[in-house]
Amino acid sequence: MSERPQLILATRFCWPHPIWETRSSDEYAQWVEERLQLFARYTARSLANCYSKPDYWVLLIGSEHDHIRERLEPIVQSTGCRTLFAPYIGLGLGLTTMLACDDIAYPCRVVTTNLDADDVVASDFFDVLRHLDYPSSGNATVSFASGSNYMPDEDTYYHSSYPNNPFLSLYEEIRGPHEAQTIFFRMHTEISNHVRHQITPRSYYPMWASVVHGGNLENLSLIETNRICFRDTEALHQRFGLLP
Repeated sequence: MSERPQLILATRFCWPHPIWETRSSDEYAQWVEERLQLFARYTARSLANCYSKPDYWVLLIGSEHDHIRERLEPIVQSTGCRTLFAPYIGLGLGLTTMLACDDIAYPCRVVTTNLDADDVVASDFFDVLRHLDYPSSGNATVSFASGSNYMPDEDTYYHSSYPNNPFLSLYEEIRGPHEAQTIFFRMHTEISNHVRHQITPRSYYPMWASVVHGGNLENLSLIETNRICFRDTEALHQRFGLLP
């Protein structure tokens, strides 16, 4: 078994969701277009800025979205990440993610991380994950508790710090793809209650940022309860790859 864990980043771009069963095709097309713009403006630029990349970046998309894949491909090529497209085939998020990484040698150690298609991470996010001391047995969550919420309209980063944030990672030792739980096996708000270990690396600056935009009211509510903002916006733009 390799001593170094495989880092697998997973992003749901247009995974099937019940909400679209009652919406029109025009509404869905508009949502996809807005999502593509956010993805290119924030997430892709952030990953391009990371000096250490994940071993795999799995983009989870719908089963009939070849046209969206064609739009995504030039965007992800600019990041320097090894990107794999995983269409929906009736399986869960975790197993679909693992099957997409079809050249992994088992048994192995893996760290899976979820990154939403409108969020960003710090330039050293994956470098820190790669060099952590993981437990000799049992699984573990990795939580960068220090983060932020970015308001583009104000060009301001607001402080956000809570252990069970959406940027959690899950470490585990597995003998095959069907054995992997992955970061998707529980909601981020409860996953730490179902693992043996919790790892909380210390950081002196925000390691992630949720971008607050018109379709992201949950993060807006977080800002309403925490109005502490960071003073050096330019330095954070540089860390997240969002300099103009």
